[in-house]
Amino acid sequence: MKRRFFLFLSALFFKENTIAAPRPRAANRTALARSASWRTARAMLALSPRQDSWAHYMVKEAHEREFLWTGDGEAVERWNELFAGKHDVGTVNATVEGSKENFFLAYDGSKLQAPVRHDRDDELVVVLTLNRLVKGVTEIRFCVDSYHSSDLAFLALPPAEWAALEAESGAPAVAYRFMRLPDTMAAFWPRLQRTSDEVHARSYHRTA
Repeated sequence: MKRRFFLFLSALFFKENTIAAPRPRAANRTALARSASWRTARAMLALSPRQDSWAHYMVKEAHEREFLWTGDGEAVERWNELFAGKHDVGTVNATVEGSKENFFLAYDGSKLQAPVRHDRDDELVVVLTLNRLVKGVTEIRFCVDSYHSSDLAFLALPPAEWAALEAESGAPAVAYRFMRLPDTMAAFWPRLQRTSDEVHARSYHRTA
């Protein structure tokens, strides 16, 4: 796990008071249509199937902050930047309670423990826990062309937007770029392996 994530947990643990925010307001699901992430997804779906979205879109500096990354320890912060405060969406709060093993994410009256183990997989654990927590507001999917990187990328969209993209481009085309997330790490690893093998076999033009 990246050093910044250790520092993030340590900062939470040693704060006299946990991170707090006003009680989140319920999301207006219909008002969330056409988020900034919608434009990101459509740009990636517009690429030729022979184009690697990693080289042709994701690693370009202008697009870095459109994604949640496992390499910077800021997935929750990035989600809040993208969605909190927009269209009545509340803030996700991260807290450490009692010990560094008791790491929680809270949203709109719900709270889930992220079962971190202080190893390199902790940031994935946080992303999967975040996805479970905010599924009524956004669904987070894995950007499959980041499979080879130590910094995996994820994109969050309101469920209605994923459905609209699948209606517009077809579910197979969406799945070609974005993998649905299971709820647990045990289920995530075999799904990631299957997807990575499939993406590795693609005949991409590797130049940007």
